[in-house]
Amino acid sequence: MGRGTRAAFRLEVKFASDEFDRASLRDSVTAEIGDATVPVGPLELQIAYKLYLATQTDFEDALHLYTVFEESLRAARLEDWVRRLGVQEEYDRLERT
Repeated sequence: MGRGTRAAFRLEVKFASDEFDRASLRDSVTAEIGDATVPVGPLELQIAYKLYLATQTDFEDALHLYTVFEESLRAARLEDWVRRLGVQEEYDRLERT
């Protein structure tokens, strides 16, 4: 981007209403965006939850996160979220892609 140009980021804010929301807040990691730090939910939960949402866009988002961060993902934790959300078939598809 050129000098004086600002990036636009999409930010969703919502209240924790279930165990997945609470886990996302409790187990958050810190992302650095420029000079700011932002807490984000754990990648393993984000991937499994996007598979749970089951739209094509969410699958593509899950695939992107899985591909980019595959080396640093905690496989056992991801598989636990996959089991808890009941998305084993979707996860198998993700791994095959």
